Amino acid sequence: MKWGKMLENKFRLRKIKISGYKSLGSDICPVELELGNLNIIIGANGTGKSNFISFFQMLANMMTGALQIYIGKNGSSESLLQFGSKKTKMVSANLVFENKRLIDEYEFSLVKAVNDTLIFAEETIIAGKQKFESCSGQKESYLLTDAASHASERAIRKILSGCKTFQFHDTSAESHIRSGANIDNNRFLMSDGGNVAAYLYMLKMKYGQYYKRIVHYVQYVMPTFQDFFLEPQILNPQWIKLQWIEKGNSEYVFGPEHFSDGTLRFIALATLFLQPPQLLPQVTFVDEPELGLHPQAVDVLASMVQNATEHTQVIMATQSPRLLDSFDYRDIIVAEKERETGCTRLKRLDENEIKIWLDDYSLSQIWEKNIIGGQP
Repeated sequence: MKWGKMLENKFRLRKIKISGYKSLGSDICPVELELGNLNIIIGANGTGKSNFISFFQMLANMMTGALQIYIGKNGSSESLLQFGSKKTKMVSANLVFENKRLIDEYEFSLVKAVNDTLIFAEETIIAGKQKFESCSGQKESYLLTDAASHASERAIRKILSGCKTFQFHDTSAESHIRSGANIDNNRFLMSDGGNVAAYLYMLKMKYGQYYKRIVHYVQYVMPTFQDFFLEPQILNPQWIKLQWIEKGNSEYVFGPEHFSDGTLRFIALATLFLQPPQLLPQVTFVDEPELGLHPQAVDVLASMVQNATEHTQVIMATQSPRLLDSFDYRDIIVAEKERETGCTRLKRLDENEIKIWLDDYSLSQIWEKNIIGGQP
């Protein structure tokens, strides 16, 4: 597993241990995983890849005081506790973050409460020799309160807030990405790409070289594309849409409805991975980014991801053999469901076993032959 180049003050998620969340582990057999700069999760449908990604969506909601909203939107505590509360009493997790100087840990456990919700039974931060614990029973993280005033507590909150999940699947006519956005909604790229027009406009105004790089990559996968036409609406100057012009026809401005689903998703992915390094999330989670992309666009995506890992840690779930072949076997994590327990198991490839096969086959061929698992 390659840890790669690490920025001096940027934390990376080094280890994680989860039990009781959806299909992820149990008290007897939790999911335990060491992570590198680049982590590619493969596996059959229903093995828990998306559950792993959604765990971090819950974590992100915890850091904005929206845990209870997340629980309500995702079917109450019974949907989040593995096999329901009769089988599983709590969700618990331990996350270890590190940079070149420090190692910090964050632990929490959630238990069922009235109204089919979850509350904190425990929340702890370990920073060096210091340990900070909250009182039990709160509905939202104590890291959001004035009581979390120590530098280590504030640092952990910042780290956890910097873990962002992205899924650009919804490109329907009613999707946010096709509808445009408020021009001031540009502090960060939204998880569904809904503010990509406003974010690109900000990049064009403030980070021109990065904006031009995004345009260049879009031109590569869509040869007729010339540039984005990012201007506030005349009758509504606070609103901006993802308009564009094509090569040889600068007079006619196309709207987002003229982009294919795959092109829209690629634009969102290019904006995410090619933005300035200082704007990238601490940890970037992406769920099946290859959906709807042309094979050549998949190759370009792999290149963008690899370059981005110089500045952000990437955890990505995929079912694309082509995308898999773009990465090193040491970056691969296989997700499987244990028949006996119904729990998700995440494992890395055994170096001694995989190297023998790589002499004659690609990673995707080994995967398709079910040599490394991750198949139905």
